[in-house]
Amino acid sequence: MVRRVPDRYYAIGITLLFGLAAAIGIVHHEMWRDEIQAWLLARDSVSLIDLARHLKYEGHPILWYVFLMALTRVTKSPAVMQAFHLLCAMATVYVFARYSPFNRLQKLLFAFGYFPLYEYGIISRNYGIGVFLLFVFAALFKKRSARFLWIAVVLSFAAHTNVIVLLIVLAVGFALLAEYLAGRRTKSSEQRTANWLFWGGFVLIALAVVASILQMIPPVDSGYVPEWTLALSVGRLTRVIDLVSRAFFPIPQVRFDFWIHVPLLETLASFRKVELPLSVAIVAWIALALLRKPIALIMYLLGTIGLLSFFYVKNLGAIRHHGFLFILFIVAVWVAHDCREVNWLKPLGRLSGLAEKSLGPILTILLLIHVIGGVIAVGLDYRYVFSNGEAAARFIGDAQMQDLPMVAYNDYATSTIVGYLGKDRAYYPQGQRWGSFVIWDTAREAPVTDEEIISSAIRLQTELRQDVLLVLDHPLNLDRPTQGPLTEVARFTGATISDEDFYLYRLSR
Repeated sequence: MVRRVPDRYYAIGITLLFGLAAAIGIVHHEMWRDEIQAWLLARDSVSLIDLARHLKYEGHPILWYVFLMALTRVTKSPAVMQAFHLLCAMATVYVFARYSPFNRLQKLLFAFGYFPLYEYGIISRNYGIGVFLLFVFAALFKKRSARFLWIAVVLSFAAHTNVIVLLIVLAVGFALLAEYLAGRRTKSSEQRTANWLFWGGFVLIALAVVASILQMIPPVDSGYVPEWTLALSVGRLTRVIDLVSRAFFPIPQVRFDFWIHVPLLETLASFRKVELPLSVAIVAWIALALLRKPIALIMYLLGTIGLLSFFYVKNLGAIRHHGFLFILFIVAVWVAHDCREVNWLKPLGRLSGLAEKSLGPILTILLLIHVIGGVIAVGLDYRYVFSNGEAAARFIGDAQMQDLPMVAYNDYATSTIVGYLGKDRAYYPQGQRWGSFVIWDTAREAPVTDEEIISSAIRLQTELRQDVLLVLDHPLNLDRPTQGPLTEVARFTGATISDEDFYLYRLSR
């Protein structure tokens, strides 16, 4: 008889396998501007107060950047950020494989799914650490009466990862508060002491939520997604609801620019016809399955409504954001195993029971689909160049041009090269200023022509008495006369992120 491997060793085995696969993916993943932007912000902020001031334009709270700030004091290589992010992703997989109530096959499939492996594993952003903290909360939930303050601490940190996780923390907080208020019975001295511990935890969560929101209030000159959509639009509402099915079926198209296009199923006319009812059916099915576990149901419904509302009023987002609709589903089903059962809607009892019984097999099928998506994404990222920023920076270093004054346009794209080179600054014609990371203010929104870019380079050449390197995201027309030889030295094209193709020019004295 074959002995069953203990759960702890099984979790370690899955984590190591995941770490190996993710490490191979990370080695072959060229970081793009959003990853490098966070690194530059942390690197070039002189203090935590300075960092918080810069983050006002980002729309993100501070936690991820604090970790990066510590790393930047050790090395200027952004590769260390990828190593740290890999450790966070491995910790997430370990917590899931060790403490979640799912079966072993589901744990294995989840680890190699599209979101844990690619979006929140290989791509280094603040979303991965948010998933980790949500899973730590789910692991602690079983003993929430004894460990509520720890839960409050974890949720407080989670609220400072990104706005998507913050919305989930709000939903979780309301669900925990509802359970606590519904469960209070006695007035013993011991209970009153416990009450103070619980209320202290709720106050801590509330303060963390408020602090996170205050950090993300944009300054008056913010130019990044300043609009709010408050008017009712049936078309936009339909698009937002459709995001549920996108989160549950994340299979990318097999093409070099897979990451910036809709998932494979959305290219099929037959799927688009059923996408809306399918999304509604998914939410209804999960709600029925959780019906007898009202605390988990509150978490899921409030969280889903909160996420979809944010996508509607503020930003439709990308698949990395939509993926939290699936992560929320996983967390809700996880904690449902440790929720008290309540038969409060008996007429729906049979349907609820059927939906609950179907959770296991349907979840396995969904996770298989996610593995297909993960394998395709990692394979395409391995095969194609995700961003040309690393290659362009390597060429500049090999040609010993890294110390030349650099004129960079567009700022958000070319900042990737600044980060890879470890340069302290470049001149951005947008906003007419020196810098490294992008400041998303209105000053950079004025249109910039090629003539103005070249004029900036000529002015710097005259002032600094050096050759000037132009790093652009588009080719120049070299037929126009300039004050000094302007020659193209290299171009890098064909990246998955289409606007991270780069063209290098040298303005000689």
